Amino acid sequence: MSPLDLDNITRMDSKLLRRIHFLQNLAGTKLSRVARTAYQRDFPAKSTIFSKAQSGNHIFFVISGRVRIFTRSQGKKRKTFAYLSPGEFFGELSMVDGHTRSASAEAVVDSRLLIIRKSAFNKLLLSDAKLSCHLLRTVSERLRRANEEIESLLFRNMLGRVSSMLCALSRSGKKFRGGLLLKEHYTQQELADLVGTTREPLTRAISTLRRAQILEVHDGRYLVKNPQKLSGLCLPLTS
Repeated sequence: MSPLDLDNITRMDSKLLRRIHFLQNLAGTKLSRVARTAYQRDFPAKSTIFSKAQSGNHIFFVISGRVRIFTRSQGKKRKTFAYLSPGEFFGELSMVDGHTRSASAEAVVDSRLLIIRKSAFNKLLLSDAKLSCHLLRTVSERLRRANEEIESLLFRNMLGRVSSMLCALSRSGKKFRGGLLLKEHYTQQELADLVGTTREPLTRAISTLRRAQILEVHDGRYLVKNPQKLSGLCLPLTS
């Protein structure tokens, strides 16, 4: 799908742009310039936003819905890098390095996105140092998470990898009954894709954590009952 299909895009209003955290502190004149080049588009559930190796000429902000950033092997194995919620953005790497997309993006549920052209976004960054710093912090945080995932893949067994993934998800969770309730509902297939494995080993690891009373399900969402014990399982294996 092309994000510039004129049958499916709508011009953005400056007032709506104020709702985007990344843009809300912009001066009125700068926000008006963004509004002249920004669009919003609705993507149905399971639809492709862009594919890996495509040229990257736009950055995307999630207004509503949920977006998955992922890649897949020639077989059935998939790796999900992130699930993005309203307020978050993606597609920034192609804005920075000028290369093609390093992963694919799809709408998990019906989603509405704000779309800004690369040329307009780059001008915006050059005109506002705070925005550039915000972008740099976000890219740095995502690089740090990628480094943690590489370490997990190399030095942890499957239980450690699943525990590490759940620890990362629980950081944005809310306190509940002495534990941490994950912010979103995740199916076992979604969790398997986040770890980069298949459902069978993921299911075994989840069962082990539930038997140890470290994890349980509450209203369809995972509850980390004992964050300290779960964190202990994230330690790398020793030789």
